[in-house]
Order: sequence, then structure tokens, then C-alpha cells
Amino acid sequence: MKKLYVLLSVIMMFSLTSIAQICSPSCTPDPTCQDLLMPGEICPLVLPTAMANVYYDETVTVIPPETFEIAGIESNIYQIRIDAVNGLPEGMSWCKSQEMFIVTDPATRYCCQLTGTPTVPGEYQLTLLITPYANWFGSPQELPQQTDDTSLMIIVIPAVDAPVAAFSSSTQEIATNNNVTFTDLSTNSPDEWLWSFEGGTPPSSTEQNPTVMWTTEGNFDVSLKATNAGGENTLTMTDYMTISNGSGITDEINGKVKIYPNPASFEIVVEGKDIESITIVDILGKIVYTSDAKSEKEVINISNLNKASYFVKVKTSTNEITKSITIK
Repeated sequence: MKKLYVLLSVIMMFSLTSIAQICSPSCTPDPTCQDLLMPGEICPLVLPTAMANVYYDETVTVIPPETFEIAGIESNIYQIRIDAVNGLPEGMSWCKSQEMFIVTDPATRYCCQLTGTPTVPGEYQLTLLITPYANWFGSPQELPQQTDDTSLMIIVIPAVDAPVAAFSSSTQEIATNNNVTFTDLSTNSPDEWLWSFEGGTPPSSTEQNPTVMWTTEGNFDVSLKATNAGGENTLTMTDYMTISNGSGITDEINGKVKIYPNPASFEIVVEGKDIESITIVDILGKIVYTSDAKSEKEVINISNLNKASYFVKVKTSTNEITKSITIK
């Protein structure tokens, strides 16, 4: 038999102020919560962990128990009232579905809702003040208020920075019907990924490092949205993939533009006909260099760039070509 002090020790996590408020709008109990131990149940038994500086919203369903231990004596209970909670982290508050939780058969489900933004990481030991009521001759009779010191706590973990999406691929130029492997390079440890491959098979993926194929020629965008508990970030690389049809037509177009040396240290040369502009982008999508072309052979000083991989986008009068380079 589950004692009331066990049940309500979880409920007490739903108050920052000394007196709880009635939820408006009302919270909704979980209809699948079952009184398995009888009497008394709470769903879920373990609340999700809170994160500092991240808004938290969780509903807990309560089936009140039939007994409560007062001064070492187990007493039958008609209803209970939650009076105060101590020990909640700053920034959190709670409300309940109604003032009294009445014991019924079959069981009535009530709920409490925890909302707010905790600010300080830590483990917060919780204490609950409750008033039980006995049924004396058909009328609820208030019993002495009880203090429930429990082993339960709210755990607030430090805030996590949102990721910055970044990726690389096994190649950017390939013939149709060949696999390309993409590698997630996002910062701050994302735990969810959503890739979008324009014209690719598959057209999207939730894998961290997916493999994709293109069956038609052309230049195609690739996008990655990386997500963790701190937020999300999306990187879209326009015309990132150049797919040939095997006839050499696309290769001929790309061959009109040469970028060398690769890898490079101090400067690169971009050479080709009808060049209009040159842009260098880092793997996070940030433009680190851009300029209009003045001749068919442009020499670009890259000595101020960090050692890393970059994308060089060359716009011609008829096309835009993207090629990767490495600065060492």
C-alpha cells in the first residue's frame, strides 16, 4: 500500500510559492494513469530533467491514496490539501487542477502542472506541507498539518548552447548513380539531425552521417538542421553538389574554371572565362571573402584565413560553380 507521503512528495515539486494556485487554463490528467499499487498513484513517477534558462512545462497526474500516516498511526483519508512547498529552484512555479484532491472509488484523477524557467543548476531537495482530512460522520474534518521531508528532488542541469550546423561530404562533384557520404561537423553536440538533399535519393534524412545518391545531373542544394536541448541551427549550401550525367557535359562546364593550388597556404588562383564574381565560404556558411572579378585570372590572398576547408563559389555569365579548397 502506497502511503500518502510517498505520493505527495512528487506533487510538491509543483510549487514555488507557499500556496499553490488553481491552473487556468486547467491542466488535463492522463487518462491512462492506473492505480497499480492501490491506494495512490502518480504518473510519471520520474519527471524529465530541467535545464537552466530553458522553459519547462510538465503535467503530472495524481490518484490520491486512501490512507495517511499521522504520528505513527495510519488513518483513513477523505481528501487532502497541498499547502506549501519548500526547496524548489528559483524560476519554477506550479498549479493544481482543484483545491482538494478527494479520494474516490473508482479513482478520480487530478493533475498538477509545473512551469517556469529555472535559473541555477543543481539538485533541489523538496519538502511538502499538506493538510489531510478525515471523514467524520459524513463531514470532512481537518487533521493536523503534516511536513513531508522526502528523498525526491528536482535536478536542473546547466544550459546547453544551441548547435552551429556544419557538414562536409566525401565529394562535391560526381557522376549520377554514385553514393556520396555526408559527415556532420556541427558544434555543441547535437542529438537530432534533419538533412535536405535537393534532387537526391533519399531527399531527406535524420541520420547523423547519411549516404545519398543523385540520378540526374545538375547543381543541387544541401541543407542540415542540427538540434539539441539548447536550440537548433540550419546551414544551407546553395549548389553544393555538382552531378554529371556521365557524358562529360557538366565536367566540361566545371573545367572552364580552375582553382589552384589546392591545398594552398598564402594565395589561390581562380582562372576561367566569363567570371563575374568569386566568394569564399567557410564550412559554417559564413562568407570570408567576396569580390567581383576583373579578369580571367584572379589571384586571391588567403593568408589571413584560418587553416581549414572552404568552399569557393565562382559565378560566371552562365553558371555558378562551387569547389572545395583546403588552406594549410
